[in-house]
Amino acid sequence: MRSTQILALPALALCAALVGCNDSQKAANSDLLQQNDDLVKQLAQKDDSLNSMGEQLARLQQVNDTLEQQLADCTKQAGTPAPAAETVTVTDVRDFQGIDGVEATVHGDDVHLTISNSLLFDSGKTSLKDGAKRSLDRIAAAIKEKYGDREVMVVGHTDTDPIKRTAFASNYHLGFERAYAVRGYLDRKGVTGAHMGLVSFGPDRPEASKDRSRRVEVIVTGKAAPGPDAAVTRAEAPKNAPKAAAKAPAKSSRTTR
Repeated sequence: MRSTQILALPALALCAALVGCNDSQKAANSDLLQQNDDLVKQLAQKDDSLNSMGEQLARLQQVNDTLEQQLADCTKQAGTPAPAAETVTVTDVRDFQGIDGVEATVHGDDVHLTISNSLLFDSGKTSLKDGAKRSLDRIAAAIKEKYGDREVMVVGHTDTDPIKRTAFASNYHLGFERAYAVRGYLDRKGVTGAHMGLVSFGPDRPEASKDRSRRVEVIVTGKAAPGPDAAVTRAEAPKNAPKAAAKAPAKSSRTTR
C-alpha cells in the first residue's frame, strides 16, 4: 500500500507540471493574439492614412492641372496681338488722291493730307473759301466712308515771319484759328468731332517756301478713336486759344497773309 502511494506522487507532479505548461502556453498564445490584433489595427490605421494621403494627392494634382491650364491661357493671351479695333492701319492713300489743292502722303501708319493755305483762306482771314469747302467735302466723305473709327488730327502751320499787322497775337493763334475752321467744317459734314484733335505748330515746322509753309494738315492716324460711348463734340468756338482779347496792335508796316 505504501509502495503504491509512493508511485502516485510522481504522476501527480507530472500532471501538475503539464497543467502549468498549458497555462503558460495559453498566456503566451493570448499575448501573441493580442499583439497580432494590435498589428492588424495599426496596419488598418496606416492603410486609412495612406488612402487619405492618396485622396489629398489627387486633389492637389487636380489643382495643379487647373493652375497649369490657367498659366497656359495667360501665356497665350499675352502672346496674342492686340485686336484690330484698338490699333488699325491706313493702307490706301488713293482714297484721298485727286482732291483739288490736297497733297496726300503716307507717314508710317498715318495719312497726311496737306491743304494749301491759298486754297483755304484769303490773306489774313480764317473763313473758308468756297473752293476749299468742295475739297473738304471730299475729305469728309472719304473719312466717313472708310476711316470713321480713326483718330484725326487737324494741324495749323504758318510761315516764320513774325505777325505785325493782323488781328492775331502770334502765328500760333493764327494757325490755331485756321485749323479750327477746317475741323469745324469737317465736323459739320459728319466727321465725328470727338475723334478730331486740334494742334497749332505756328511757325515751328516751315517748308521750303512761305507759300508751302502756310498750310493746314488733316492727319488720319492709324489709331482707333474712342468707342461709341464717347461724347460727340459739335462745332463750337475755340476754348484753348485767345481770340479778340489777345489781338496784336494794328500799328505795323507788314501786310496781312
